[in-house]
This record gives sequence, structure tokens and C-alpha cells, in this order.
Amino acid sequence: MKQKQVKKSTKWLRSLILISGCFLTTFLLDSLGTFSFFENKTYDQRMIYASKKVRASDEIYFIGVNQESIDWAYKNYGWSWPWPREAWAKMIDFFSEGNPKSIAFDILYSEPSIYGPEDDKKFAQSEAKSGKVIQTVFITQNGTSENLLYPIPEIKENAALHGNITSLSDSDGVIRRGRLSYNSKGTILPTLGTAPLFLDNPENAEKLLSSVPVNKDGSIYLRYCKNIDAYNPYWAKDIFESYDCWKNGTEGTYLPEDFEDAYIYVAYYAPGLFDICSTPVSQAYPGVGVHITTLDNLLNNNFIRPVPVWIFIFWLILTAIAGNFSVALSTKINKLRLFVLFLVSGFVFGILVTVLLPYFLFTKSIWLKIVAPLFCFLLSHLLSLGLNMTTEGKQKRFIKSAFSQCLSKDVVNQILNNPDSFTLGGKNYQMSAIFTDIQQFSSISELLTASQLGKLLNFYLTRMSEIIIEERGTIDKFEGDAIIAMVGAPVEMTDHAVHACSAAIKMKKAEIMLNDEIYKRVTSNSEKTDKELLETFKILVINGKKIFTRIGINSGEMIAGYFGSENKKNYTIIGNNVNLASRLEGVNKLYHTGGIIISENTYNLTGDRFVCRKLDKVRVININTPVRLYELMDFSDNQKVKSYSEKWNSAMDDFENRKYTDALTKFHQLAAENKEDDVVKYYINLLEKYFTKGKYPVEADSEGVSYIPEENVFNILQK
Repeated sequence: MKQKQVKKSTKWLRSLILISGCFLTTFLLDSLGTFSFFENKTYDQRMIYASKKVRASDEIYFIGVNQESIDWAYKNYGWSWPWPREAWAKMIDFFSEGNPKSIAFDILYSEPSIYGPEDDKKFAQSEAKSGKVIQTVFITQNGTSENLLYPIPEIKENAALHGNITSLSDSDGVIRRGRLSYNSKGTILPTLGTAPLFLDNPENAEKLLSSVPVNKDGSIYLRYCKNIDAYNPYWAKDIFESYDCWKNGTEGTYLPEDFEDAYIYVAYYAPGLFDICSTPVSQAYPGVGVHITTLDNLLNNNFIRPVPVWIFIFWLILTAIAGNFSVALSTKINKLRLFVLFLVSGFVFGILVTVLLPYFLFTKSIWLKIVAPLFCFLLSHLLSLGLNMTTEGKQKRFIKSAFSQCLSKDVVNQILNNPDSFTLGGKNYQMSAIFTDIQQFSSISELLTASQLGKLLNFYLTRMSEIIIEERGTIDKFEGDAIIAMVGAPVEMTDHAVHACSAAIKMKKAEIMLNDEIYKRVTSNSEKTDKELLETFKILVINGKKIFTRIGINSGEMIAGYFGSENKKNYTIIGNNVNLASRLEGVNKLYHTGGIIISENTYNLTGDRFVCRKLDKVRVININTPVRLYELMDFSDNQKVKSYSEKWNSAMDDFENRKYTDALTKFHQLAAENKEDDVVKYYINLLEKYFTKGKYPVEADSEGVSYIPEENVFNILQK
């Protein structure tokens, strides 16, 4: 008993030391900024997620000068770009009539108007009359000294207030924070985001800003809307049209009173004119959006608040405890299956909580770090697991042995649950086999170097294998451009045929997207594409080559298991039904199908989930038993294809019932309806050359098939 208590106390002490070490290590690394880069990236992702839940302030109005407005002004006023400052004066007069709270220009008028002094004078007069205009000031750095760049004197002196537009970006160039004010040589300048509050009510503005919990540098973390369009932008041309109507005593699109009590921002929004900033929600965010976001956050009190340090420390300690506890709880379970279940569940649950809680809090404008706590949890969990496996030994050796085989996740789980299964030999399964191949791939490979061919195959096989895995399939192997896969092993499932067919249809749809993507990348000369891969795409496009995948699927009893030697073995499938699936892939070529042939076994297992059309009953090479073929066309919700297949099956019934003239008529109707259907052309050729003339194709005819009338079966003469 005493020895047991000592052992228990030793475990507790060991856990305490491990937890403390993980916490202190993580806290030190975080204090040194080790996680800053990664934390910023998770911050940005959370901002994108949270921005969808933010409602933009309806007190802020954004007036954008877009390209359409520039073109309209040239056509209607004869203004070339840049516009005369008379244009901005019109805006000020129109808005001021409606009594807004402020009219802020995110445009720096640091040079006299090219239209002459009178033009600047008109602008200044409108400013003076309004008393609501905020002009910008830009702070430039020259070594250690600062220079304030104001508008020209006449515009500067008649502005009601000036707002600083100098951005505050992090080390990676992303603007996550905003300034409330800026002290330059003893001069306190509000930013363009806070200046409207001072113009509206200076006393309330001071109170509001003093109540905001700011960072050490006086900044606040901004909470962005998903984009600038969330503020329902107005366009300059609409304002000018409304101005003209207002002056003429008619009603335009907008009235001055529509802007009563509004905080108005005027800025460029045409390509090449507006300032581009990198923000958490966009790498090309208009600069004025940062100032609008600052004001919006202050008005609605919804800027991002970092949690206090003591909460962060408490959270780090909890994650360290959770990492250790998830392992400690699992090791108390003797059954291997439950041990793995608890271990994995605790690991996944810990990660989910560490990630999802900060995401949830972020939607409430609270910033709790992700990276450091996640690192602390993982460090604690892995060290606890490693320490436990070192001291216990048995589970460590087993898991190391199993995982060293580099098997798929399902196979690994099977081994963990039943180590005796990891032996040579296999097990019978009811399952589906998938064989795919790229048509005329040799003609493509002749055009490419070995390296280019490898790039193309990786591009293609990655997309296709992902689809199979998404449909719960297991990749057996890749053979050049071919994929061999299984559905229904090592994890048994009753709907394996449905998943296999679904994967095939999705692969053919993805194939269209791949070909489109190849063409688009070439024509746009995409810089994001690997240079060698882009060159490969160009060769394909120039030579008119497209990827076309042929797929064969068969279902039935097959053997899946480990085959090879004791030192090297692979999890694979064997059996006659596997061979048939392989043959069906090649039969696509003979029938000129859209790419997918399935067996009658597979067809019978899929019910009405898919649209299929009946083909011949055939005997493929090396397999004596005849099998009915079906072409898998689409999912059952495609009504157009469904209607076409019903007409097709009627024609096929006539063909098989030896009503050849009726069948030929129906096939011609189908050919007229779908001129791209090469399968119908194949049958028309057979009927016109042979069946309607009382003859049948034989091996010498080089049609690729011979017909056995006594059996109503076609012999396939090629692989």
C-alpha cells in the first residue's frame, strides 16, 4: 500500500513539474514574441470570420469617387481628371444643406489647383460656409524628424478641423490597430477616424476617448466589417446629379436632408487612385476604410479588447493541465481500443476548445490568443504521452510499429484496434473497386519532360484522390496516371457502391474544372502558378490537349489485406471482381462514353440515386461470365440527363429485342438531340453497317467487338 501511494505521489509530482515547465516555457516564448507572426495570422482569420457578424454603423456615409463617376463627370461636365475643386465645393454645399455632423475628405490638397486660384477659392468658400469640413494632414518621417504635410493654406485655414491619416501598421505591414490621436512636436492631432467626434461635440469626444482602454502606444485594435461596401457607399456621380436637381428645384436621387446628422467620408475609389492598405480582412483595403472603422468602433463601442494578462496566464495554465490530464485519463484504460479512443478524443477536444473558444470570444470583440495556448496544450500533451510511453513501454512500441508502416488513417485505426490484423493475408469484403486512367496520356507525355510530367501528375492526382478520400474511399496505389482505389475496406460499409459512383461523377466534374483552370492560368499568365507547371500547362494548351479520365467501377466480393513480404507489405485488393473493374475502365474507349462505365452489380446497389443508361451485355477479355454495362451519367437530380437516358433505354430495349429499324430511328433522334453524344454514333454505325442488313460484327471487322446472337452478348476484343 505504501509503495502504491509513493508511486501515485511520484506521478502527481511528475505531472506538476511537467505542467509548470510547459507553462513557463510557453509564457517565456510568448513574451519574447516567438508566436507573434502566427498569432497575427490567426487574428486575421478570426477577424474575417467575425467581420461577417458585424453590422456597419448607419451614421457613417462613404462617398466614393469611382471610375464610373469620373467618366460621367467628363461626359456631363467636361471635367478631365483631376477634377476642378469646384466639384468638391458642390459636394460640400449639397451635404451642408442637410446639416451633417462632419464632412471628412481623405484627399490631401497639398498643391494649388491646376485650374487656377479661383478654383481653390471656391473650395475654401464652401468650407468656410459649411463649418463641417475636415481636411487631412499627413506626417512624413525624415530620419528622426517629422514633417506635417497640410493642404494649401487657403484650404487649410477654412477647414473646421484637420485629421491625421498616417497609418499604424504592424511589422508584417497589416493594419490591425488604429490611432485615436497623434502627438507631433507637442501638437495633438486627432486622426481622421476621431476628428468627426471632436467636430461634433468636443467635450463628449474627450469623455468617450478617455473611457476607451487603449494599448501602451495609445492605439486600439480595430474590428473591421467584411469590406468597405458594408457601409453602403454612395457614388460621386449620384451626388452631382442630385446636386443639379437640388439647384434646379427638382427632386433627385438624394436630398440634402438624407445626410442629416451623418458622418460623411469622401475618398477616391477608382482603380489606381485610392490608397491600398493591408488589413486582416483584405490585402487591398481602401485606406479610408481604416478611418471609417475607427469611427465606427468608437460609436458602437465594439473595438477588439485583448484579455488582461492575468486571464491569459490562467488560460495557459489550464491548457497545460488539459494536455497532461487527457493523457493521464487515457492511460488508466486497459483496453487498447478505448485507450486510443480516449487519447484521440482528449487530444481533439483540447485542440477544438483551445481554438474555438478564442473564435467565439472574438465575435464578442474579445481577443484571447490561440497560438501560445495551443502550443502549451500540444507541448503538455506530447510530453505527457512521451513520458508515459517511456515509462510504460508497451504502448509506445506498439504505436511506433504501427505508424511506421505509413498506412492510411482507416488502416492505422484498424491496426490500433486489432494488432493481430497486421499480418500477411486478407479478408473478404463486399466492396467497390475504382480504376481510372487518362485517355491518350502517352501522347501528352511525349510533349513533356520528365519533370514537367511529374508536375502535371501531381496536379491531377492530388485533386482526384482527394475526391475519392472525401467519399470514404481508400487509395490502393497510383500507377503512372492511373488510380486504383477501393470503397468498403478496411472499414466495411453497406453503401460502398453509392460512394464509389458519387466519387466518379465528382471526378468528372472536377476534370472540367481542371481543364478550365489550366486554360485560365495560361491565358492570364498566373504568377501564383509554379513556373514549370505553368510551362507544362502552356504546352498542353498550344497542342490542344485536354485531360479526359476514363473510370471503371465494379462491386462485389473482393479480398482486401496486406500482401507482400514480412519486411515490406502493402494494403491492397485482389479478386476477379477487381479485374473486372480494371477491364471496364478500358471499355469506355470502345463505346466512346463520357468517361464512366459501371457494372450491373454496381448499378443494382445504387438504387435511383444516379442517372445511368443501359449498354450491352458483354464478355470482357479473360473474364468468361457476361456482364451488363451501364454508363454512369450524373446525379439523379439532373432532369435533362434523366429524360435523355429514358429515351436512350427505350432505344436500347428495341435494339436488344432485335427491332433494329425502330432502334435505328430512335438513335438518330437521340443523335439530333445531342450532337456531342459519341455513344449514339457508335450504335448507329453498328446498326447501319451490320444489324439492319442482317449481319453481325465479327472479329475480322475490326470493330473491337464480335456479336454472339445466340447469347445476345458482345465479346470485347480489346483491353
